[in-house]
Amino acid sequence: MKQNEALNNILTRVSNRRFTDEPVSKEQIDTLLHAAMAAPSAMDYDPWHFVVIDDVETKRQLKASLPYVKMMNDTCTCICVCGDIQLYERISQIEGEDNTLYWVQDCSAASQNILLAAHAIGLAAVWTGIFPLQSRITKLQRLLALPENIVPLNLIVIGHPAAEAEPKNKWDEKKVHHNKF
Repeated sequence: MKQNEALNNILTRVSNRRFTDEPVSKEQIDTLLHAAMAAPSAMDYDPWHFVVIDDVETKRQLKASLPYVKMMNDTCTCICVCGDIQLYERISQIEGEDNTLYWVQDCSAASQNILLAAHAIGLAAVWTGIFPLQSRITKLQRLLALPENIVPLNLIVIGHPAAEAEPKNKWDEKKVHHNKF
């Protein structure tokens, strides 16, 4: 099957946890953030906020307080993808249903765009989970001085790959259902 570049990028992206000591450039991070903000969002609210972490001491504090960022080295850059939970409160009141968790979907789409864009420009990246674990949320809110209404969804560690990782073929026909389960 002939694949275009976008599909090839999706099918070959991997979570890479081994990085070189080459720093990630500001231009590369800006590219990733542009890709993130191109994501779709419910009602076009764009609830995302991004905290770019390139300070060595802050990264060391992250490594000391979060379980899944130990692979980060001093030259990696992290992007903390956050959502503004207040944006959907008004619409929830109007509709009478809780729409406040749309920020999770929207910020997840932005996160996936970051991961795909990183792969497209030759960087390695890995999504490390924060939300919904309150202990991790609290640690990041404190460490990054996040306002109360800004909730961290994840922390994406980005760097130059130390080794090529082999993509997994995750296709499973048993998980595909037509018309009904």
